[in-house]
Amino acid sequence: MLKTKEYFKQIDAILAVKQVDNNTAALDSLIEDISDDKSASVAGGAVRNFSGTVNYASGILPAVYKTTRQFNDISIRLTKNPYDLYVYAPRPSGGQVNTYDRFIPANYRGVITVAADVKDGTSFRLGFYSPSSFATFKIAGRTTF
Repeated sequence: MLKTKEYFKQIDAILAVKQVDNNTAALDSLIEDISDDKSASVAGGAVRNFSGTVNYASGILPAVYKTTRQFNDISIRLTKNPYDLYVYAPRPSGGQVNTYDRFIPANYRGVITVAADVKDGTSFRLGFYSPSSFATFKIAGRTTF
């Protein structure tokens, strides 16, 4: 049989674990609410929806974005991508913001960082291409910058 002091130590430990679990659940809920917000990211950057058509040769979307000082990465989360593809961030004036193209598997819904530590005020577009020989397909998602 446990002594009273040891019993209360175990109860305190159990309650501490439950509190952490409750805090984690509350944080997960808050992050989910923030990620549904169309005006800001968790880190405070701008968020914009996008959609377009990708083909084997090219797929640079026409919208031009400008990085914000609140968020120094360019990230995307696709909500529709039926095939494997690559993403990159071309500058409107030529060249690329990112150092290499990022691969996105078909139907992947996680966040992809296209470019990290981007200078404030950098203009960019989103470019996509498919390694497959499919003619064209539609994509949709959201970018944070």
